[in-house]
Amino acid sequence: MQSPEQLKQRRRHLRQQRRIRFVQSVWRFGCMCGILTGVGWVVQRRDDLTIASPAQIRVEGNKYLTDSTIRSMLAVRYPQSLVELAPQNLSAQISQYGSIASSRIDRGLLPAKLLVQVEDLPPVARIVQDEVTASLLVVDERGRQQPIANYHSTIQQSLPKLQLRPPDRGECPGWQQLYRAVLTSPVAIDLIDCSNPQNLILQSEVGKVRLGSFNDEGRLNVQLQQLDRLRNWQKYTDPQQVEYLDLGNPDTPKLQLK
Repeated sequence: MQSPEQLKQRRRHLRQQRRIRFVQSVWRFGCMCGILTGVGWVVQRRDDLTIASPAQIRVEGNKYLTDSTIRSMLAVRYPQSLVELAPQNLSAQISQYGSIASSRIDRGLLPAKLLVQVEDLPPVARIVQDEVTASLLVVDERGRQQPIANYHSTIQQSLPKLQLRPPDRGECPGWQQLYRAVLTSPVAIDLIDCSNPQNLILQSEVGKVRLGSFNDEGRLNVQLQQLDRLRNWQKYTDPQQVEYLDLGNPDTPKLQLK
């Protein structure tokens, strides 16, 4: 059993050890803060760890869109330190574009660079509103319009044959489902006119077809199947006298005369 003096000395020793451990903890924390501050200061000051121009953004994986187009999608201020750039935020930002299916962005050091890996989407139709837009805009399978100039020259030379006439403002309603149905149609479709959402018009290999409002992909498939069964209608009447084939009700197709 320890004497009162021994207990007193033991308590004094324990208090001294706690003070030493506290001082050591404060010292280590201060050193760590100093190191991090110094590293941050050096990184922000060093030219070889700063994105100073678009040339330091390396783009890979793009088959259709040009490198410069994808670089322009990134909100990067020049010059900007790598520590200020958040790759995940940049990736989320670029993925909002309809022509980018997926993306991944990483930092590269010494020299500083951004590594941008993307999967882009091809154009599937040409936008037709007038002679000007017919030569300037295309649309991808998600319905997003892009200037033709955003694509590689090889893509510009082999644009899709399908044409789209969208509303004056905005995208074609239900475009993804509409495009999917037209893509698998037994009758070739040359033009989709959805400028009036309540009156969808198709220009097909068997003539002009009115389908009415589009709100059901299944109904549209039925209409296209009916069109396939009526592909020989021109043998039984003078096409010059017909304005369009009306399949608003696919069960009772009609010919609208001029």
